[in-house]
Amino acid sequence: MKDIIIAYPVKETAMQLRSLLEKEGFHVSHVCARGSSVLGIAQNLNEGIIVCASILSDMGAGVLAENLPFGFDVVALSKNGIPEYMGNLVSLPLPVNKEEFLQTVATLVSTRSSFTQRSNNSNELISKAKLILMKTSDMGEIAAHKYLQQESMKKGRKITEIAKEIINNFTE
Repeated sequence: MKDIIIAYPVKETAMQLRSLLEKEGFHVSHVCARGSSVLGIAQNLNEGIIVCASILSDMGAGVLAENLPFGFDVVALSKNGIPEYMGNLVSLPLPVNKEEFLQTVATLVSTRSSFTQRSNNSNELISKAKLILMKTSDMGEIAAHKYLQQESMKKGRKITEIAKEIINNFTE
């Protein structure tokens, strides 16, 4: 199982997140407040999940995600209220939906390598599936991507597999 590192500037919030995750059976190996601490810890691990605030005292979640070694994913809790999925970063809006948060962590923990790391071919499949959803279901791009992400988590399959399924169903 992948290590979970919590990086949150408010110690009380970090401990609440740790308690919630451990109550659900996840292993939280470290709790810290700074991105630089996470990067140091990650150098000694093979893979893991970082649960953090969107902005830490020394860097944002995006910068943290870019500087982590392969095999690490970031779940950032964001005050801006906009869900985002890019590279190895999943941003969930605050107040966080407990079930969505736990499902996201569970999916990332159970995958073999960095779940959200994608090749250009994968990005093309996802873009094509989003376009199909936007045309056939009257969704915006963010809603279409969120739909793909939710289906991926619900079915326990990679987002590219869900995208292929949508493309195949549309072309039949």
